Amino acid sequence: MATLAMAAGVHGQRLVKEMDGANTRFIPGAYMKNGEAAIYFSSDEYGYRDETTKYEAKIFDFELNLLKSFPFENLQPFTVTEYRETRGRKEITRVIDEFRGYFFPGVSTENMEQRKESFLQWFYEQNRYLDPTLTMEGLKANCHIEGTTILVNIPVGEFDFIQFSDYIKTRELYLNAEDKWGFELTYATTVPVCDGVWAKVTWYDVPVSNFCTPRCNDVANLNHWNGGVYLPFSQTFFNDDEKFEYVRLIADIAEGGTPGAFFNVENSDSNSNPLQYLFGITENDRDGDGVEDFRQTYYGLHCTGLEVVSEDGNAIYSFPLPNNCEGNATIEFYKSDNHILAQVEFNWYDESSNYKHTTRFYRLDKTSGTVNVIRDETHLAAYPNPALLGTPIRLDLSASNTNRTLSIFSLGGESLYEQNIPAGVTETYIPTHGLSQGMYLFSVYERGQKISTSKIIIK
Repeated sequence: MATLAMAAGVHGQRLVKEMDGANTRFIPGAYMKNGEAAIYFSSDEYGYRDETTKYEAKIFDFELNLLKSFPFENLQPFTVTEYRETRGRKEITRVIDEFRGYFFPGVSTENMEQRKESFLQWFYEQNRYLDPTLTMEGLKANCHIEGTTILVNIPVGEFDFIQFSDYIKTRELYLNAEDKWGFELTYATTVPVCDGVWAKVTWYDVPVSNFCTPRCNDVANLNHWNGGVYLPFSQTFFNDDEKFEYVRLIADIAEGGTPGAFFNVENSDSNSNPLQYLFGITENDRDGDGVEDFRQTYYGLHCTGLEVVSEDGNAIYSFPLPNNCEGNATIEFYKSDNHILAQVEFNWYDESSNYKHTTRFYRLDKTSGTVNVIRDETHLAAYPNPALLGTPIRLDLSASNTNRTLSIFSLGGESLYEQNIPAGVTETYIPTHGLSQGMYLFSVYERGQKISTSKIIIK
């Protein structure tokens, strides 16, 4: 604490630079009514101390005298998982008939032994050069007759290229009474027997505070505070009364979002997923019997706007957002004369379910208290953002019949990466292992003109 007390004599600009991004925030005197600086203590940048649902923010002067205290309610996302309990495991199978063509042995089904000899000899001659392990002795040893059908068990070898071969149990060559020949592939896997009573488990995520720390800039003195300061509270930025103001999310916990997979089962409708394609196993049907035995519902943060709030709880300015926003919105303020400009960035889905990243600009009139939207700018949608170093970043692009170029720049303007995007491509993945931690600009160019851009943070 002594170190903080000594900071009173340190120039504000240096303090901001040292404390920006730290758990302890510096409130510059320029935004305090009495012209003196203050300190705001937070357990971390999100404003919560532990996994409780209450949080209290405190503001101190440099002598550590308490100036104000503000309670905030933390919002706690959770996942509800319901599943039928299991008792043991069972094997399920799927038989697929791979019809290959017709064979006319010239022998009717009335003489099955001669028919078998003719078919095996023909099959051997056709395939012995393709599979060196194939022998007439092996074919005869593994052949049997069921009624009017000839069946030969043929193990899957290294020269066979069969989809989902890891699940193959048996492969039988056949010739039936209609002279059709081919292979019967029997696939098998083991699944849990999901016929017990329904159970319910609720998993609670880390609480999220509705308290928001905006970045504030004075347009008239952009360089005075190193280009802007993260300002958790202020007395003078939004108006000139004695009350403190802060920014908070308009949010609640509602159904939606993407829950983590409780069981490691891919949920895909394509035949690239063997569990679903072969056995009907999905995330909601773990044993493939066609009856739902698992469901999972995620209740996450549902953000519908931001607002500037006075210390008495009254909203001064409000910034509504689309109802289907994903994740937390961020906001920056720029003050000049009697106006304040606000820049809000948020991710959402449009009416066509396209993922969008939008920057919305507002003008705030301090005299009338009105808020007007100036314009919207839709940017390149990228996620995850922030992304961990080494994790590929997915970019969603608007449809185009023209080839495009993606470029990555440092904040200093240095070109770091370039990739061609063929016409018609609407999504691509960018590797991050060649980058370092920091912020980058991702820009897409079409016919030499920049058509979209986005800021990406690598952690």
